[in-house]
Amino acid sequence: MSDIQKKGNLMERISDFVENRLAPPLIRISNIRYLQTLQKTFIVFMPYMILGATATLVLNLGGLFAEGTGLGMPEVAEAINGVIDVIRPGLTQLVFISINLMALLTAILNAYYLGEYYHEKYDKKVNGIVCGIAGLIGFLCFVDFTTLSQNFDYPAYILGAPSLFTAILISIVTVEIYRYLVHKNITIKMPNGVPQMVADAFTSLIPITVIMIICAFVGRNISGFNLMTLFNDLSSHLVVAGSGPVAQFFAFFLDRIFWFVGLHGSNIVGSIMTPIWESMAASNLAAFAAGQDIPYLFSSIWVNAYVRLSVFPVALLCVISSVKRFKVLGKLSIVGTVFNIAEPVMYGLPIVLNPLMFVPWVIGFCVLFVFNAILITIGIEPPIVANVVWTMPVPLMAFIGSGFKISAMIISLINFVIIFFIFLPFFKVMERQELKAELAAQQEMELQGNEASSPEIENSQME
Repeated sequence: MSDIQKKGNLMERISDFVENRLAPPLIRISNIRYLQTLQKTFIVFMPYMILGATATLVLNLGGLFAEGTGLGMPEVAEAINGVIDVIRPGLTQLVFISINLMALLTAILNAYYLGEYYHEKYDKKVNGIVCGIAGLIGFLCFVDFTTLSQNFDYPAYILGAPSLFTAILISIVTVEIYRYLVHKNITIKMPNGVPQMVADAFTSLIPITVIMIICAFVGRNISGFNLMTLFNDLSSHLVVAGSGPVAQFFAFFLDRIFWFVGLHGSNIVGSIMTPIWESMAASNLAAFAAGQDIPYLFSSIWVNAYVRLSVFPVALLCVISSVKRFKVLGKLSIVGTVFNIAEPVMYGLPIVLNPLMFVPWVIGFCVLFVFNAILITIGIEPPIVANVVWTMPVPLMAFIGSGFKISAMIISLINFVIIFFIFLPFFKVMERQELKAELAAQQEMELQGNEASSPEIENSQME
């Protein structure tokens, strides 16, 4: 048996294991309704997170030119800060209404989408808007408003990222209480002549009242027991457990494996890890805005900026290839890969289920993960502190996301070069195989052409 056949059999076994053993339980987990509604919540909330991140970066733009931490141009930094001071109140407000209200908005949106899910799948009597209101009321019942000053000052952790898991849990519990009461018809029933809007309002009266009473008494009426603080402490331990390099490496490894067998690894892994990733990102941004140390180095946006990169190096290899098919694919896909659109290369080259691409795609990217983990641990690589839109070219993503650090862009470009040379020898093997196939096809066509022309020559000789 040839080496290529052995590799093919090995890839078939790996593919079979991933598709039939590894992927199904993870896909079942990702299909849990609570995770599905959370995904919708974070997708809707993402533009506001990016808005808050952008405002935070603009507030810190002077740091790009500062002495010691930037380009060493203090006069420019002072001039920029002078301009920013004019719009600082507005930028600060943008940060407040996005990042610092993350938990509050999550409680509303997640409850709404969970209510809509039940409305579509199980019970038409469940009202998504009422569920959103229930999530809001339930969450606010756990806030100790007696500690607020006349200016409504409160610690940012109450409504911001640290209370994210508390908001998620409360939104789920309130919707489940509401759904149970509505399903059991524990509601006020109005006569048929009453307008539907009025009837819906009275239908939700008893469930909302029950939710308010339960949340208010559980949240604030148990002496010496602060449930929000308890939830926040527990969730912080969960985030810490899922934020380390080992957990993030495992998540990234699964992402590469799923993509290799043709499954959308980012969606499968992200559906489970998104709550942790979002909490990490929001905490990092808040720490950056406050001038504090970044708490979570190995965030998902760090992976995107330094490790995941894009398949641009592979598209570039295709462009300079002597194989016609590869060259056409490269020219058609290279612009898209600059903006992180990978599907044409993934399925056109292909990388998916290609035994020769397993090592660079899975092992190569994992090596890059370890390399960058070492760099950021020893302080060479700047941490990524802000979400940047995913279609941003990766070097710019690293530059902007790090708070305008030139070194972040340089390291990102170096990572592109590393991936280019990791893929190069395996791509060359593919290229030689394709050239042999092209040559064989050309020879076969020439042979068929000669055979087709032979009868004509014989006929002409007979004549």
